[in-house]
Amino acid sequence: MTRNTAEKWDIGEKAGLVNIGTHKLWLHASGPDRKPKAPVVIIIQGLASSEKGWAAVERLLSPSIRVYAYERSGYGESEPSPDPPTATTIAHELDLLIKQARISPPYIIVAHSWGGILSREFLALRPNDVAGMVFVEANQEHTLEILDWRQPALAVMQVSVDSISATGLAKTNQLTPEEWQLYRATESSPAFQKQAAIEFAEYPKGFQILGSKGQLYQDPPFLGTRPVCVTKGDNRADLQKMYDAGVTLANGNAREREAYLEILRTWDVKDRGLQFEILSLSSTGRYLESPKGAGHNVQLTHPETIVEGVQWVLSQLQGDNC
Repeated sequence: MTRNTAEKWDIGEKAGLVNIGTHKLWLHASGPDRKPKAPVVIIIQGLASSEKGWAAVERLLSPSIRVYAYERSGYGESEPSPDPPTATTIAHELDLLIKQARISPPYIIVAHSWGGILSREFLALRPNDVAGMVFVEANQEHTLEILDWRQPALAVMQVSVDSISATGLAKTNQLTPEEWQLYRATESSPAFQKQAAIEFAEYPKGFQILGSKGQLYQDPPFLGTRPVCVTKGDNRADLQKMYDAGVTLANGNAREREAYLEILRTWDVKDRGLQFEILSLSSTGRYLESPKGAGHNVQLTHPETIVEGVQWVLSQLQGDNC
């Protein structure tokens, strides 16, 4: 279904395609009808991920704040883009979507994984319209320099390993059975997988481009006093489970297995350091950690941690009478 861009996206729960000029993007709105100038949440999911995986977060947030989630170009119900899915293009398309749907600021951006890069490209486009940010297991410009999860030492042990099965997500996710089924069906579709491969090819290019913008460690901070919450999951736990599954499949020789384990030994310390750097975007920050074993996909396993971050951002804004 295609929604008329004149339709009021600030009232009622609704979902549909919004024409951004070159193609149409799928948008889902939930939560209370918006009051004038009230902050709204915009979710930006990670690499090769569907907004369907955020159903539990949306469900928990929607009683108190209006939430918008969307499928990037080529994913789910959204149409493919004529342009490659670079981080800057994705941010531009999100900007067009928000404008066409007439979703006015202020925005609280919730960003997961690669969404950390995408969200900050959006921030570069709309620096005065972002009221606060919640980063969840987020990438930043130095991530691939410090923790490159694509490196061969990890990949060799993960050959033929099914990540959903290995990490136990089918049991630990907090979606309803219907939500889980829709999420898995969406991400398993041939069209989704095709777009994921295209997006993966563009993935590493955006880190240096974002870094050139110099948003971190500005004085005063790039976001000033606007609240930033950084939430760390437990990606190391997922990597350990993937390793164990790889051993079961007889992947890797002794040297390759030791190389994998050596990476795991310092993973948490390096990851925590990268997450803390994101806090330099603002003088008003909070750092949260999900429970041990939460994994990388906190939106699936511990959505309440993300909700806590959003509620904290809201409390800071309300304290400033925003």
